[in-house]
Amino acid sequence: MIKRIKISAVPLMLCLALGTSASADVLGTLSENWQTDMGGGAVYKHNVFYSDSVGNQTENYVEYTPNSEVVPVVVNGASVYGKRTISSAAEYMQQNNLRPLIGINGDYFSSKTGIPMGYTIIDGEIYSKESGLQDAIGFREDGTAFIDKLGIDASLEHNGTKIPVQYINKWPQDGLSWVYMLTDDYGDTTESDFNALYVICTPTAGDLSINSEMTLNVDEVFIYNGSIQIPDGKIVYVMDPDGDASCYSMLSALAPGDTLTFRNSTYGSTYDWSEADQGLSSIGGRLIENGVIGSGFEAGAAPRTAVGVKADGTVVFYTLDGRQSGYSYGAQLTTLASRMQELGCVDAINLDGGGSTAIGAVFPGTNSFVVTNRPSDGVQRNCANYLFLKDMRPQTGIPWYVEWRDYENRNYLAGTSLMLEATSVYDTGNYKMDSLTGVTYTAVNEGDAASTVDESGYITFKGTGTTHINVTGESYSTTFDFEVYETPDEIRVYNEATGEEVNSLTVPEGGMYNIDLEAAAYVNGVRLESYPSLFRWDTDGTGIAAVDEDGVVSIQDNGSGGGVLSVTVGGNTKAIPITVEENETFADMSGHWAHDVVEDMADRGVINGFVENGVSVFKPDANITRIQFAAIMCKALGINTDDFANEPLDFSDSGSIQPWATEYVRAMTSLGYITGRSDGSFAPEDSITRAEAFTIMGRAVEADANTVMGYADSGDIPLWAQEPMGKLTALGIIEGYSDNTIKPNDLLTRAEAAALVSKLLALDNGE
Repeated sequence: MIKRIKISAVPLMLCLALGTSASADVLGTLSENWQTDMGGGAVYKHNVFYSDSVGNQTENYVEYTPNSEVVPVVVNGASVYGKRTISSAAEYMQQNNLRPLIGINGDYFSSKTGIPMGYTIIDGEIYSKESGLQDAIGFREDGTAFIDKLGIDASLEHNGTKIPVQYINKWPQDGLSWVYMLTDDYGDTTESDFNALYVICTPTAGDLSINSEMTLNVDEVFIYNGSIQIPDGKIVYVMDPDGDASCYSMLSALAPGDTLTFRNSTYGSTYDWSEADQGLSSIGGRLIENGVIGSGFEAGAAPRTAVGVKADGTVVFYTLDGRQSGYSYGAQLTTLASRMQELGCVDAINLDGGGSTAIGAVFPGTNSFVVTNRPSDGVQRNCANYLFLKDMRPQTGIPWYVEWRDYENRNYLAGTSLMLEATSVYDTGNYKMDSLTGVTYTAVNEGDAASTVDESGYITFKGTGTTHINVTGESYSTTFDFEVYETPDEIRVYNEATGEEVNSLTVPEGGMYNIDLEAAAYVNGVRLESYPSLFRWDTDGTGIAAVDEDGVVSIQDNGSGGGVLSVTVGGNTKAIPITVEENETFADMSGHWAHDVVEDMADRGVINGFVENGVSVFKPDANITRIQFAAIMCKALGINTDDFANEPLDFSDSGSIQPWATEYVRAMTSLGYITGRSDGSFAPEDSITRAEAFTIMGRAVEADANTVMGYADSGDIPLWAQEPMGKLTALGIIEGYSDNTIKPNDLLTRAEAAALVSKLLALDNGE
């Protein structure tokens, strides 16, 4: 049997334990770490540190090299309004044919509405707008990132009158003076719960790109107390009629068909935010700016989420778990900033932490997004938005990540073979492949090994030495190492049923049994993978044992006194002595009413017992089967079964008769002493009834008398059994029980069968 382990390999090490001796001044001494190359320029890293002051600190982060195959995206889900877990956000991406690679939680948000507290840019357009300046991170289409201040001024103009638009896709609230602009990305309805002025418009030109303008036509203007629907493709302006008077004056004077111009422009920033394809701000503030750690951070340790940019442009998506004793303590913001700097970041921004901190990934060789940290709430928190890396790699059909059947034991006996089997294959785009293609297999042998491998990965082990099987593709390679042996150090034999090692065999005097043996080859105490066909089984010619090529041994005491069974492979032979154990009694007959009868019948060779765990037993109270009764009757009558060797055995289930019993059934049926069932079967393993046994015995004896039976249950005797039972009653072979019953339809026990045969033999001997 070939045992299995999992082997996975890719061109860059996918999962690499980095050792435990490194240290980090910020979080403590490194005690556990691993990393995985996610592909697409992303490397996932997991570290555990220990500090005498706070205990364990557990971080998970991704280092991303900007490229066009995997790009950052901001994910809100289906709408700005509402909350979702990171797993739900990943599922939303997958449902919309956006393949998530990794993700972390994003902006701070309103726990009531799920609306982010900052700016959001998705696909180059304003997805949500706050008022004032905030620290933000932007991502260009090529994946490069920058961190800068972000402020957006927005206005709405009609016939030379201009009013400010303070919020885009924020929850309209009663009592605030400002104008809210809601798009169909906000949600299905405005979710407003006060008497508000609504202006519904249709965009006719332009869009919500940064530093751009958009033209709109007015569809409806009205006041309504409550929430209204946001039609697809429409824009709704909302304000409290008691708000800013100039804003209300302009909006309320609009009429259907009027044309409006919406403009927006950024301010307070160094970078050109119109270059940002994706972006979000955070009220958590800047951690590092131009290599300098900030100041004035709030105190208190907590789980943390951050994103930073290194001097070479590498982006770090970072999380640190916290509030979990023994697992991870968490950190203050000043510690978080120091750790981001330690990782090489020259700019970094703090995102929403606490119970919101979450990170997840779709690891190579899988299709499922899994959360890889431990949120401090014990469950994933519903948040506003997330930063993901979107996997845009195409399907290539070039193997990259491969899992194999487990091959735990790499030691093989020459003459065996193995088909290397890949159980899971993913290409360089992390798409699952139907099978492993595009690789070559080569065998490199050391010592006297001469193994070969074909183009499909089928290995034939030959010689003695080490065989290396190299599997090589364009973006994948691995090596399997095997040890091959022609001649083992030793051969061990096992009982296949129990798994126990067998060094000798014992058969009780006059007994017989079958045993399935398994041979195994060993070198230096290590078992070699092998085939049963490589082992040759032999007996010494005494006839006490017979063995087939699979090691199935039949042993029967034939008076030879013992013998030897041997098994050979590679010039090494294991000899197993067979001895005959003389037993005066069966182990389970002591004190039994039939003890003397059974012992006598065993001595005469009429009955046999069984060997269980090396002990001879008779099982006196077990029911006797039809073939067992046929055998003891045949022996008791002294029938030479060879005289009937050519007689037919025409039962529908003849093939089910055990080989050892065939000769007895053939003889007894040929003589007419025993017949089959009415359905044409013999039913060899059925327990025999008392009436059936009496009938067989009655047919085999001669008697001048046929006693009319006066048993209390004579009416239960089948018609076909009455004459044979009358003969046996007349001869004194059968008697009723103490209650004058004969119980003809009860099953006959082995002890009762021995007693009947004993009486038959006594009659024959005139005793």
